[in-house]
Amino acid sequence: MSDGPVLALSGSNLTGDAPFSAALRVGAALHAAASPPGGRGDLAGLVAGLCATAGLTPADVRTVRVDVGPGSYTGLRVALTFVRFLQRFGAVEVHAVDSLALLAARAAAAGPRRAHAVLDARRDRVHWQAFDVGPTGVVVAAPAAALPLAEAVARVGAGGFVVAPAALPAALQAAFAAVGAELALHERVVAAEMFATPLPFALAAVADLEPRYLMGSYVED
Repeated sequence: MSDGPVLALSGSNLTGDAPFSAALRVGAALHAAASPPGGRGDLAGLVAGLCATAGLTPADVRTVRVDVGPGSYTGLRVALTFVRFLQRFGAVEVHAVDSLALLAARAAAAGPRRAHAVLDARRDRVHWQAFDVGPTGVVVAAPAAALPLAEAVARVGAGGFVVAPAALPAALQAAFAAVGAELALHERVVAAEMFATPLPFALAAVADLEPRYLMGSYVED
């Protein structure tokens, strides 16, 4: 990855408290900003503000990290369209990551372990993916899947560790708790987290930047 400025963007709004968030790393300095909860998101404004704070222009950024979901329908469309524009006209290198990995990174503070990232997919289904989280960062342990709740609970199993947004519906929390799973519920998962723990980024071309939405199932079994 580039040694120059690195911009991270997220529109998935996993935890419902930041419609858009952005972070800009310049050397050892990290600048971060997010749209206010319930407010009108302005991703371009966030990026311009961060660049101004760092004494840069958006044209100075050559590396972008972006969360492709699952998450907010509107937020992902806006964020990924913005990144596609930068990539087509600014010759930036784009590194994409699933929001489930971003969520799983929160397990790093608990020490090395298998973490099951879970998001509500509605209709008694969940988005699920397993990761091994340890000193080297977040490593994919199983492919992402949109699963019936009962199957997701079975995959987590007794004593499993589940990482989820604090807004995960009580019925889903209860289903995992019933088999003895440990739940870690988090708020404010934002773009700055893309710099906190090594994540399984993938180099992405314009055609690879397809949003993954919460509603429906982008990964049917």
